Amino acid sequence: MIDIVFLLLIYFIVTQKDEISEAHLAVNLPAPGAPQQQTDNKPQLLELEVHPGQLLLQGRALDDSMVFDTLRSLGKGDPDLTVMVKVSVAARANDLVKALDFCQGAKLTKLNVVTLR
Repeated sequence: MIDIVFLLLIYFIVTQKDEISEAHLAVNLPAPGAPQQQTDNKPQLLELEVHPGQLLLQGRALDDSMVFDTLRSLGKGDPDLTVMVKVSVAARANDLVKALDFCQGAKLTKLNVVTLR
């Protein structure tokens, strides 16, 4: 009887597969088929760079009110607009929170935050 228990134990140890942790990540993949042509001149991806005491929208340095107004006007036109928030390693947490608050105030929900080196 003990032989059967040891054989089953060895069988279960050998056939065990580890769970892949990346399998639970949500990834948005493009739909199959031909790519759709963009019909308007609105950007599909906004780049918002956060530096110490400064915000850059699409590579242009703007003051806080201009950044918020631009995000709000673009958010009204396309609520599914994706915002790529690039944060400098020298930036403070308050600068990042301010940029994220601007995006939330503009009702933009698709945000990606990355670090600039």
